[in-house]
Formats: sequence, C-alpha cells, structure tokens
Amino acid sequence: MEPKEVQHKTEEADVFRTKVFGVQDGLIGVGSIALGAAGFSHDSLLVLVTGLIATIAQAFSMGVGEFISTRVRMQVFNNEIKKEDYEIQNFPEKEKGELITFYEEKGFSREEAEKIADILMRNKDVVLNEMMIHELKIFPEEFERPAKLGLIMAIYLVIGGVIPLVPFGIDLMFKIGFDVAVVLSVALILITLSVFGSASTRYTGLPKWRGAVEQIATGLLALIGSYLAGYALSLVFTIPPGLF
Repeated sequence: MEPKEVQHKTEEADVFRTKVFGVQDGLIGVGSIALGAAGFSHDSLLVLVTGLIATIAQAFSMGVGEFISTRVRMQVFNNEIKKEDYEIQNFPEKEKGELITFYEEKGFSREEAEKIADILMRNKDVVLNEMMIHELKIFPEEFERPAKLGLIMAIYLVIGGVIPLVPFGIDLMFKIGFDVAVVLSVALILITLSVFGSASTRYTGLPKWRGAVEQIATGLLALIGSYLAGYALSLVFTIPPGLF
C-alpha cells in the first residue's frame, strides 16, 4: 500500500477553535444555567426565559470578547513586525548576522549559513518573513480577521445555547413533562458535545472515542453541579406564589 498523504490543519485552527469554544460555551454555559434554573424552579417557562437571556447575553459578550482579543493580538504582532522591518531597513548587517546564527543553529556550516544569508538579504520581504518565523515566532497569515472570529463565536454560541432549551420549549407547547424535558435537555447537550468532541479529533489527532468521552465527562460535571446548586438554592429561597 502506498503511504497516505498527510494533511496539515493548522491554517484552520483559529476558526475551528472559535467554533468549538462557541458551541461548548453555549452547551455547557447556557446548559448549566438552564439546569441550575431547572433545579431551582422546576418550571419550564422560567428555565426557557433564563436560558434565552443567558444565550443572548453571552453571544454578545463572547462575540465582542473574541473580536477584541483577536484584534489586540494582531495589533501586538503587527507592532512587532513593524519593529523588525525597521531593523531590517536600517541595520541590515545586524539582521544578516542573526540569519547566519539561525542557520548555524540548524546545522549549517558557517560558510553555508553566510551564503544563505547573502541570498536572502537581496529581498527584504523574505528576510522579514524569516525573522517572523525564527525570531518573533509568529505566523500572521494563520490568523483570521477579528470581526470574522467574533461573528463565528456569537453564531455558534447561539446554536449551542438554544439546543439545551428546546425540550423546555416543547414542554410548554405539548406538556411532555418537566422531568422529561430535563432528561432530554441533558441528552441533547451530551450528544452534541460528543459529536463536536469526535469531530475535533480531526485536528487534535486523538481517537474519536476519547475526544467524545472527554467532552461528555466535562459537560456532565458542569451540568450535574449546576442542577444540584440550583436545587440547593431552592431549599433556601422560595419563589413567591403566583409569580410563575
């Protein structure tokens, strides 16, 4: 058999990370809030309203947060690139010496390293790219636009946040029973987490079962803890009669 060609996925890492983070934050974050409300109130309307408010609020906050963090990161990188470009333009011999050092560390002889550096110094853009890789350790072409990542984060968080709430909406319309709605909500969360955990192995290299199990385990911990916390609070505080 011919060896299978290896495909690298690093160029998709930022977008995939944002999608997974958004869905997980919706599923676990909003799901935990919904189950906490469920443990406290045992009322599908309260759970649904609480979950929708949490979904909308988190979509805005996390989307804006992703935009700001990515934008600041790119500003930092661009500032460092400008500094490096200034050094290349004004101190070429110093930068040439750094190139020679880079290639000597890679195993080239001094003579070979000097020849490579001489060739590269003919094109300042190539030198800048080499410095970004070897000195600054950054790869700007891999990073997506901040607005794009912020929007992806918000959209996937809404998707993840709505999933746990669907059974409570169904209960309000078709009266399937509150306990059934809770069980269905947990099941939907865990199934979706397992799907994304399995899909993430395309990038992480882990076995699919392990990716799914890790997601399910962490999700269960948050969901059970939130439900029990909500139930414990219901023993301390009571909802005024007629409020729901």
